[in-house]
Amino acid sequence: MLDGITYTATAGVSFDLLAYLIGNYHYNWHEQIELIWLLKGTVDANVDGHQYTMQEDDLILINTNSGHATFALTENCIAMRLHLDPKTLIDQGVDLTYGSFELNSVKVPRHKDYDLIRQLLAQLYLGMQAGKHNQFEINRHYYHLVGLLVSDFFNPTTQLTVRLQRRQGSLRRVISYINEAYDQEISLKKAAELSHYSTAYLSRIFKAELGINFYEYRTRCRLQHALFDLEDPHAKIADVAFENGFKEVKSFNQMFKKHFGQTPSAYRSHLTDHERPQSDQFKQPLTVKQGEWLKERLNGWLTRRTLTPLSACENCGYRTHFVEYQELKEKVNQLKALLDQ
Repeated sequence: MLDGITYTATAGVSFDLLAYLIGNYHYNWHEQIELIWLLKGTVDANVDGHQYTMQEDDLILINTNSGHATFALTENCIAMRLHLDPKTLIDQGVDLTYGSFELNSVKVPRHKDYDLIRQLLAQLYLGMQAGKHNQFEINRHYYHLVGLLVSDFFNPTTQLTVRLQRRQGSLRRVISYINEAYDQEISLKKAAELSHYSTAYLSRIFKAELGINFYEYRTRCRLQHALFDLEDPHAKIADVAFENGFKEVKSFNQMFKKHFGQTPSAYRSHLTDHERPQSDQFKQPLTVKQGEWLKERLNGWLTRRTLTPLSACENCGYRTHFVEYQELKEKVNQLKALLDQ
C-alpha cells in the first residue's frame, strides 16, 4: 500500500501526507491545496499547462482545482506530497476569497523559507511514521508550515481562487454524468436538462463551485482517460482521440498540448524511453529499502542548519531577473517550435 497518512486532530488540523514513487502522467485536479517536494530524481511537473523540470529538493505548490500531473524522467523518483483542505484554512480565519499561492522553486530557486518548509514536512512525516501521535507537536509543525505558506507565498492580488461551497445535488449529478459519459457527445444544453437548470445558470454555478467552466471540465475528463490509452503502443493516436470524445485529431492535439505542453506523440516517446508502467501506476508504493532511505534522508534534514542570509532573497534583484529570464526562455522555445512546424 502507499505510504500515506491522513491526520485529523481536535484542534481543527486536517491534512493528508503521502510519500511515493512517481510513475507516468496521471492528470487530476481537486479542491485540496497540494505541496510537492521532490526528494530524489528528475521529474516533469505540469501545472495548468506549464511544464517545470523538477530536480532534487524542488518544491511546487498547486492551487485549488489547478490541473496537474507529474512524469518521472529518471528511475526511482521519490516525492512527498501534502494535501491541505482549503476549508480548514478558512475555518482558522485565513481569507482565501481572492488570490492564490505562488511557491515554485523551479521558477524561483532561492527563498529564505524553502529549507524550513522541508524541515517541517520531515517533522510531520517522521513524527507520524513513528506513531508519535502527540497532537500538540503535530499541530505546532502544521501551523508553522501553514503560517509560512500564507504569510510568505500567498498573493491576494492574483486570480480569484475558488470559494468553497456546499455542492448542490443537481451539480453532483452533472459531474457524475460527465465522468461516466466523457467519451460521448456531451453538451451544456444536455447537462442543463439533466440538472433542471438553464444553461446560463448551470454554467455560472459550475464555474463558481469548481473553478473551471463546463467545457474545461469535460476536456479534462477526456484527457485523463486519453493519457491512460496512450500507454498502449499499438493504439493509434487518432483512435485514442475518437474513443475519448474528441471529434478530430487536430482538436485532440491542440487540447493535449495546451494542458501538457507537448503533443500526444511526444508524450508517448517519453514512455518508450522508460520501462512501460503498469496501469494507473502514477503513484507507486515505496519498497522497504526505499522507505529506509527516505527516513534517513528526512532525519538528515532535521539536523541541517537553516539557510544563510545570502539565500534569503525573496525580494532581491536576483529573483526578479531570474523570473524574467525564465519567461524569455519560454518565449524563445515557443518561437523555435513555431519555426520547426
